[in-house]
Amino acid sequence: MTPQAPLDLDLTAQAAPPQVGAFRRSLRRWLGEVLDAVVGTGTTATEDELEDLADDLVLAASEALENVVDHAYADVDPGPMSLRARVHDMTVAVVVTDRGRWREPPTGPSSRGRGLEMMERLAETRVERAEPGTVVTLSRRLPHEAHERPAAQA
Repeated sequence: MTPQAPLDLDLTAQAAPPQVGAFRRSLRRWLGEVLDAVVGTGTTATEDELEDLADDLVLAASEALENVVDHAYADVDPGPMSLRARVHDMTVAVVVTDRGRWREPPTGPSSRGRGLEMMERLAETRVERAEPGTVVTLSRRLPHEAHERPAAQA
């Protein structure tokens, strides 16, 4: 697979819902290019499987971005957010960063607070809480024949 240029999106102004949509659309276009590069390189995945992988990553990233808008800057002026996406060693990593404050998910019955669980079901998810800010890393392995076969068969 040819190396794919990374995607770097920064919003230094106030994080708001319209930027979530713009970031999501940019990520989807970028993932389309990444998956186009995977086709024809020995992948065993169908086009539908690749599209599902892209949809999963976009949905998980959208949830992380929505969390920035809804929670990171609650009770303060909205601040920056960024989205970075890279492909390395047949793994796509999407990193969403803010400079806000971490909010613990609610405990007990609630109609909210399921975003982190959803992200974890869609992608390998790592959340790092810093002062200030949160970094959410979402990653998925791209299906590729040479990487999926046991070493003895490769």
